[in-house]
Amino acid sequence: MQSSLTRASVLVLSAGVLLLAACSDGTGPNASGEVGLGFQLATSQSATSAQSAPGTATGAGVAQVSTTPAGLSITSGTDAIVITRAQIVVRDVKLKSAAATCVDDDDDKSSSSRSGTRSSKDDDDDDDDCPSIRVGPYLVNIPVSGADGGRVAVMVPEGTYSSVRLSVHKVSSSDSADLAFRQANPDFRNISIRLEGTFNTQPFTFVSDVNAKLEMPLTAPVVIGKGGDNVTVTIDMKDWFTKPTGGLYSPGAANTSGFVQAKIQNNIRNTFRAFRDKNRDGKEDR
Repeated sequence: MQSSLTRASVLVLSAGVLLLAACSDGTGPNASGEVGLGFQLATSQSATSAQSAPGTATGAGVAQVSTTPAGLSITSGTDAIVITRAQIVVRDVKLKSAAATCVDDDDDKSSSSRSGTRSSKDDDDDDDDCPSIRVGPYLVNIPVSGADGGRVAVMVPEGTYSSVRLSVHKVSSSDSADLAFRQANPDFRNISIRLEGTFNTQPFTFVSDVNAKLEMPLTAPVVIGKGGDNVTVTIDMKDWFTKPTGGLYSPGAANTSGFVQAKIQNNIRNTFRAFRDKNRDGKEDR
């Protein structure tokens, strides 16, 4: 996914301090640097939405996206989505060292996206060699109108990092590990994502139970030293709903099992991207 952002909104981690689990590359347990991790909304045209299906006019599948006072606006053809509220549940966020061998049990079940993101349909813990701190789940509130949100800064071992890992987490209605989260966020029982807004001016609430472990290779390795650095993860919500032949899927229609739901859930897994962003402007450093 190609994504070049204009001052997009940083996702707010609303459940306290997020700890990153990092793999050390041998620089020593006492050497550490600060990394700031932020999440933003992609607001530029991506390669997928720009593609036209066979037999359609060039650009038929192109969607336009912008941030407005009303929310995130997505348009294609005669269809328009305005997202006025967006929330995602994440857990187990960490950086992977370029020197470490961190292999998951379920890598053979992973699928590759055009951005290089690897995802698994289950949320099992990693079985890897990297020391980690398991945290979450956390509710991520996305400022959809373009206002800046918070960026979490944590200390990690100095070294070179090649990817960001996290889980988009479906909150279990029975798992005791999710009990405190369920009590604080009763709308998230058995779901991981909740959006509110309008589709062609009609109100909708969209929910998804997508449960995915994601690995986002950084577009270039990030070297964390005493001076620290910043990493941004972008999410291209436009590509969740764009039809390849033009127009947009109705978010409300995706609440019912069927083709639209399956298509959007697959799209969600393929729209996360990570890169170094020293000045935190939402644009990949060159």
